[in-house]
Amino acid sequence: MSAIVMAAIVATFCYPLISSLILKMTERTRDEFADLVRKLLVDPSVSEDRKVFISSMVDDVFDWRFMAMASVVFPLVVLTHRVERDLTGEDRAFFEREDAKRLIVLHMKSVMAASPIFTIVFLITSTLALLLKVFSLGMSIRILAWADTVKNVSPAAGRHHFMRLAS
Repeated sequence: MSAIVMAAIVATFCYPLISSLILKMTERTRDEFADLVRKLLVDPSVSEDRKVFISSMVDDVFDWRFMAMASVVFPLVVLTHRVERDLTGEDRAFFEREDAKRLIVLHMKSVMAASPIFTIVFLITSTLALLLKVFSLGMSIRILAWADTVKNVSPAAGRHHFMRLAS
């Protein structure tokens, strides 16, 4: 039997066992998440929109599709700065609260435990997106620094060089 077939057979039988072990090991995390959700849902300082958001997070705790979608969406969000543009002042104030930060951490741990395979895919795609972001930011800074240096050393040098290239 080929190694690929053997790996597929082992994965088929081991994946459910490993998944159930991970879910058992993260049971306290989900319990803490549930307690925090209950606390936030009765908190009068939390707006109704945030309460709807919190309730939707509860639906994701055992849903493998959350991590599958996050594997695609998170890298796009990172690369397009989408979150920075869409957050309102009220959103920012909520997410700066310590209990909201803890809620997000517990939620991510719970959904990652629910889907180990898509968690691995998420980690790979997120790492690649973050590296691409850091690399592109680094290159942008170097290009800006180079352009500034050319301008400061000899304002005419850069202009003449680019004019020759254009003609």
